[in-house]
Amino acid sequence: MSSVKFYLAMIATALCLFSCNDADEAENAPAETKKLWGTTYSHTNLGAYPDLFSKYWVYAYDIKSNPNAGLRITGRYPQVRFFSFSVYNDLRGEVIDGLDDVNITPDNGSENPYRTTSKRTDNRFTIYLLKKGTDLSFFPGAREENVCYFTEDVACVSICLRQYLGVDEFGGVELPLIEGVDLRTGQTIEAPEPVVSKATIMKEGNYEPLESDSEMTVPFLLAPRGEYFPNNSTDYLYCRTRLERDQVLAFSFIPVPIPATVEQYMGAKARYWSICIGSVQNTRSYSSFYDRMLDAPEGKKITVVVASANNPKLAQVKEFAKRIPYSYVLEWDETKLDNHGNAIGDIITIMYRNILPDKSWEYSIKNMTPTAYGNPYSNVTDPSTQVASVALGDYGPLGKKYSTDDFLTPGIVVDSQQK
Repeated sequence: MSSVKFYLAMIATALCLFSCNDADEAENAPAETKKLWGTTYSHTNLGAYPDLFSKYWVYAYDIKSNPNAGLRITGRYPQVRFFSFSVYNDLRGEVIDGLDDVNITPDNGSENPYRTTSKRTDNRFTIYLLKKGTDLSFFPGAREENVCYFTEDVACVSICLRQYLGVDEFGGVELPLIEGVDLRTGQTIEAPEPVVSKATIMKEGNYEPLESDSEMTVPFLLAPRGEYFPNNSTDYLYCRTRLERDQVLAFSFIPVPIPATVEQYMGAKARYWSICIGSVQNTRSYSSFYDRMLDAPEGKKITVVVASANNPKLAQVKEFAKRIPYSYVLEWDETKLDNHGNAIGDIITIMYRNILPDKSWEYSIKNMTPTAYGNPYSNVTDPSTQVASVALGDYGPLGKKYSTDDFLTPGIVVDSQQK
């Protein structure tokens, strides 16, 4: 499967089924903002294995119908772990620009609370989306570092706002205000009428069971970035397998270190990590946890245990897992019905998500070679760069499935997972 098809089925950028006229009610979002950003998306209404702790909004407009229009986006920094803006060529799905929270320069008199601890709640920012070559002198106060650009060949442009771990649905603030600007004069104009983004059209996962789904060893590989609306701030390790009702999957690894304070955000080895489990059948996530939910000391191995919610010995599995240092149990209910009334099934994909991984770090997943989604054995040509447990040593997870009885046998799992 090509990397483009991979993201059509798997990483449809977690922005599906969007309609610019279908906006959720938002208590703290102004009416004009709510209309333009549209629906709040999360794991409840998205495919592409989204993080259970993230929210998404998207706005797109047609350049051909608005050849002289750009955008000015103003707002308050949200109270979230991480947020970003990504800009896409909406017809092709390729990312063309973007801004991460630490790189957004604040307005005069404000602070960027992702660079330094701030007690203020009114810190504001202003960013622009302009055509490449626009004369910035028309926009007094515009900072080059806060400008995203699209090029002449882009017929439709979309911008996605992502937030992780917000204090509420909108990160404790109103959604940023979108205004139109005339590219020729810098004057404020009405924002272009929003159009349906191709990123938001749901791509249901068409899949076939693979022979490798039954393998007891489950390698983790680096997902290809692809060209279909990728999250340009994030890299993922993934694995795929069939988890039968009487089986238990366990994998151990040392997680990427995360910063303890915002002063450590710049230059961090990663800003955030999480584990998500989704159904290969529909590419939706149903079970997840993130870094601080497991209080493991930096540099120590953690163990993730995955078992069917319908395993007759689930209670025993959970109790036994407590013997494994820094373990976390995730349940998978293969009988759960999706939005079409179909069981989500027992073929799963597990995503290990790293936001802003630092390529200069020796054990960064960003240093691995991506592997096309599909059969993880036939697509691996160089394990030293593609298989996480080989490329990253103890920082790379490697899964192993056990019968429930074997998992519950003293010495078999506890020792093997924590070596």
